[in-house]
Amino acid sequence: MTPETQVKTSNSKISEALELLNEAAKEKKDELKGLMANRYSHIREAMTAGVDHGKEVFKHAQDITQKAIVQGKEKAIEIATDVDKRVHKDPWVYIAGAAVASLLLGYLMGSKRK
Repeated sequence: MTPETQVKTSNSKISEALELLNEAAKEKKDELKGLMANRYSHIREAMTAGVDHGKEVFKHAQDITQKAIVQGKEKAIEIATDVDKRVHKDPWVYIAGAAVASLLLGYLMGSKRK
């Protein structure tokens, strides 16, 4: 056998061996994927359940927030209407109250402290 044929023969043997290894790796890859999927499926299920629960909680929080905003708006309008009616009914009480509050605030801000 000549050295050239030896090299060709060993190259072909190496190629065959690499092909066999490649095929075995592909088979094991699919097998490992199956094992990993089965083994860790509970984690995936827990994550999915957690995400679903999070979405549900977020939607509930949005609903509550929207209701609170609407209720707050209604309450603010109600209070403003009530104050407007009271001021129009007896304005001098509120004018005197604003004057006293202004004087008190001016006195406190203008007084010298030691």
